[in-house]
Amino acid sequence: MTPNPWRRDYRPLAIAHRGHSIEYPENTTAAYKKAIELGAEMIECDVNITRDGVLVMMHDPTLDRTTNGTGRVNAATWDEIQRLDAGGKFNARFKGTPVPLTRDTLQLYREAGIYGCFEVKGGNVETAKQIAGALAKLFVEMDVLETSLMSSYYHEAMALAKQQVPELMLAPERLPDDAPHDIPELLRQARALGANIMQYQWTVLVPEVAQALHENNIALWSWTTNTKDSLSFSVDVGADALMGDDVATMLAVLNQMRPKNK
Repeated sequence: MTPNPWRRDYRPLAIAHRGHSIEYPENTTAAYKKAIELGAEMIECDVNITRDGVLVMMHDPTLDRTTNGTGRVNAATWDEIQRLDAGGKFNARFKGTPVPLTRDTLQLYREAGIYGCFEVKGGNVETAKQIAGALAKLFVEMDVLETSLMSSYYHEAMALAKQQVPELMLAPERLPDDAPHDIPELLRQARALGANIMQYQWTVLVPEVAQALHENNIALWSWTTNTKDSLSFSVDVGADALMGDDVATMLAVLNQMRPKNK
């Protein structure tokens, strides 16, 4: 069996969810930089696409929740989106924070020497396919395939991207994410995509899931682990990575339960 580099027998990987998003506006360069400063080993972040085909960092398919804009992301041009405020709704002190380009985010992670997990969004499968294809192409163009992964709820989009770029690393979300465990279906989803990672919502995680994934050489990423209880539970279950909004708390729990000096 080929070793899985994402399996962590002792200390789980520390993944910042949308950056250090508990204190900074999600999916902004400020949130990413703070996560890096605190010691995150990877940042999970979200990708949408503009009307003119530019990849941008935003979770929702619409602009309304996190910016002062309205309407769908893919109905606006990059010129229009770069004028928006992506921080003021989170906290007035972040007013004027721009929406980052995916290209610039990849460059930030490369310069910081950390991994990135880029989740394909879009709001529907056709838009997700467009995003996934453009994102895979950007990974190749920037030569970041060894440090950048693609994730999504749109498994069809990831499959299409992997057909185009076979060496693409995938970290799919388990579908449906909040249902009781179904181990045969979980393994089927991983195998269908050729993925050696599965993301799993911690609230429905059970030890049998971790055991089954590990027996099949698949890493388990537990999300969204924002409390000490969810973090410690995930470590005890055997998660290979923790994903949460609060990087400082995550690392404090990891340093207590799985000190680096072992």
